[in-house]
Amino acid sequence: MTLSPPPAPAIRVLPPEVAARIAAGEVVERPVSVVRELLDNAIDAGATRISLAFDDGGLTRIEVSDDGRGIPPGDVELAFERHATSKIASVEDLHRVRTLGFRGEALPSIAAAADVEVLTRARGEPVGVFLALAEGRPVRRMARPAPEGTTITVRDLFARVPARRKFLGSPAAEARAIMTLAIHYALAYPSIAFQVVSNGRRMLTTSGDDDMRHAFAAIYGAEIARQVLDVDHREGEVSVTGLAAPPAIHRGNRGGISVFVNGRWVQSRPLLFAVVEAYQSQLPVGRFPLAAFHLRLPEDEVDVNVHPAKAEVRFRDERKVARALRHAVRAALEAAAPVTWVVPGHDPSAPPDRPPPGSTGVPAPAPATQPAAPRSAEPPAALRGPVPTQGVLAISRAMQPAVPPPAGTAAHSHRDVLPLLRVVGQLNATYIVAEGPDGMYLVDQHAAHERVVYDRLLAQRAAAGAPAVQPLLEPLLIETGAALAAVAAASEADLQALGLVLEPFGEGVLLLRQVPVGFRADDPVAAVVSVLEAIERDDRVPAGFGRAAATIACHSSVRAGMALSTEEMRRLLEDLAATATPRTCPHGRPTLVLLGTEAIERQFGRR
Repeated sequence: MTLSPPPAPAIRVLPPEVAARIAAGEVVERPVSVVRELLDNAIDAGATRISLAFDDGGLTRIEVSDDGRGIPPGDVELAFERHATSKIASVEDLHRVRTLGFRGEALPSIAAAADVEVLTRARGEPVGVFLALAEGRPVRRMARPAPEGTTITVRDLFARVPARRKFLGSPAAEARAIMTLAIHYALAYPSIAFQVVSNGRRMLTTSGDDDMRHAFAAIYGAEIARQVLDVDHREGEVSVTGLAAPPAIHRGNRGGISVFVNGRWVQSRPLLFAVVEAYQSQLPVGRFPLAAFHLRLPEDEVDVNVHPAKAEVRFRDERKVARALRHAVRAALEAAAPVTWVVPGHDPSAPPDRPPPGSTGVPAPAPATQPAAPRSAEPPAALRGPVPTQGVLAISRAMQPAVPPPAGTAAHSHRDVLPLLRVVGQLNATYIVAEGPDGMYLVDQHAAHERVVYDRLLAQRAAAGAPAVQPLLEPLLIETGAALAAVAAASEADLQALGLVLEPFGEGVLLLRQVPVGFRADDPVAAVVSVLEAIERDDRVPAGFGRAAATIACHSSVRAGMALSTEEMRRLLEDLAATATPRTCPHGRPTLVLLGTEAIERQFGRR
């Protein structure tokens, strides 16, 4: 009688190498996760100087060097064992975390996902130790001369995990994520001198003199750093310090808000909302402040290890912390000196009852025996409505080839066909009023022209054509700060293909040498900064050439408040109708609104 083999067990213990790669996936999601773990270790080691270098968005190489305590020779291999850590010793330590993390799996997880080299020399040791690891196991160890501190090099990240690598972003996107992290760490630790190098190009350097304003200047530029407001507020056990920009300085996304809790950069929606709420009614719609805040509270009031990648924290009383942050920002804004409006030609030192000749300001009331003649005061520009300015709408029919539709589709779908429109006039120097077969159309001239220019740029790229450009007689110096300079470096090829040429000129500074024809000429420096901000965070358009083209189109289009001739409006509507998707701009906003004939007749009582 032959016995059948026992069935295979349904539950089995995974091999160590498989378990290690699963653990690595929890901790190491992308290159920026590796950088965060290595920076945390360097800071916890007491470093005063940290150098970060990476190539190809961190996929090829990540190297972090510090001048911290180093790793003792007998502990180098132990540091890459699972559940090994120097940051806790007992259960009680879990409730009072004074370091940036204690998972004990960071280095083993990194070694399971890439090849790792370590060069370290502990303080007091005469020589350093070099250790190379492959597939998580030490393969070579030797003594080497080395300065005090540690250098860890990670090569070919996820080369043995191709399934994880194919879901990563482009090298440019991964580089932006690393730069964002490095910028936040530089603000969190102004006492540490940071240096960041991407593909051999130095992107950021901070002095490490423990002055947060100097770190702010290295990242966002000296001009902005001079204007930001000091924040210093205490509410119960929560202490808030930092810098907040005045309402006149703002960005198009929340990426300029940095919040640190006990030295850790956190991405907390309630805390970000508290900062934005403190600026309520002081910023334009869709704009966000620029600020950096340090929150200090007892260690047992915050749990810093609730997220595998240490990107989130949990508070015992989140409302209390958010309230303290909101009050701190409001106090700083209220304490700032108000900005006064000075009428052109007016001498602020002149007595208020004797305005200078030609002044448009309102004089002080005259004595009762001599009643003052009434005068009309001209309000500041911010309080006046749009002033129509006559401009030339540069739309050339030869420069606007239609974008070919995708293969297998009709030239225009039913919803993308515009009816024949007859121009009636212009409303508020912003909207074109046109008559159609089913009623009256209001066309946003900026959104419509943006769609036309965007489609032209895409068609131009598809045909491998060169954009129409305008070289500058003298290059313009643009102080963007490290964050936007990194965006410009990552998008350099796309911007040049669109006719916008930016060259690095030191850390956080760019030279503008060439712009596309039609690019905003009244303030090209502000336009370039706005372009880079949109490329960095505008998720409405996919990253890459499309996002850069949509942003350039926005700044090369006719703007609200520009008076157009009837012929220009007619040509704009014709070109809009020739685009592939004429009813929306590249960012998804509608280009036109229909007021149907029936609705109009009801308003007049004809129905």
